[in-house]
Amino acid sequence: MAQITVNPKTSSLAIFSCLLEQLTRGPVVLAIVTATQGDVMSQVGDKLLVWGDAQSEGSLLEHTVRATVLTQSFAVMKTGGAQRMVIDPGDNMFAVSSDPDADSVDQVHVWLTCWQGDDAIATAKTALASLETEQPSRLVVPLVTGQFPYVLGPDSPSLRNLQGQDAYIEDL
Repeated sequence: MAQITVNPKTSSLAIFSCLLEQLTRGPVVLAIVTATQGDVMSQVGDKLLVWGDAQSEGSLLEHTVRATVLTQSFAVMKTGGAQRMVIDPGDNMFAVSSDPDADSVDQVHVWLTCWQGDDAIATAKTALASLETEQPSRLVVPLVTGQFPYVLGPDSPSLRNLQGQDAYIEDL
């Protein structure tokens, strides 16, 4: 069980504004770097939104990781689910698996979630409102398939509900 809590402020107004705008047009994949290992440029909390025909926006700048995420986003968009990717950004940019490789020195762990529909719009609006008002809250992304990200506000139940569950948690 690993719960990662970060406060990089990469959940910017721009990212969630773009997410909300694109959700009104169709599904959007939100990719979040949840862990890194070795000599990589990506940082935990880097994000990439992918929608339409390979349009994207975000802070994920490492070229090989970004290209791999863009490619895999279409499969996630098609299924409407979520997926863990472990990317070796070295010479083989498409060395991707769903589990960490103990032999690989350089790794970028990315969680991709397809956002679509009314629940996704409501979650994006909540995150955006929290960022606009600077109200303390947290974006919680359960790192298991079948569970959708949500925002915990100051009056929300604690994180105790996540006991024993992998999650990416970001202070908004």
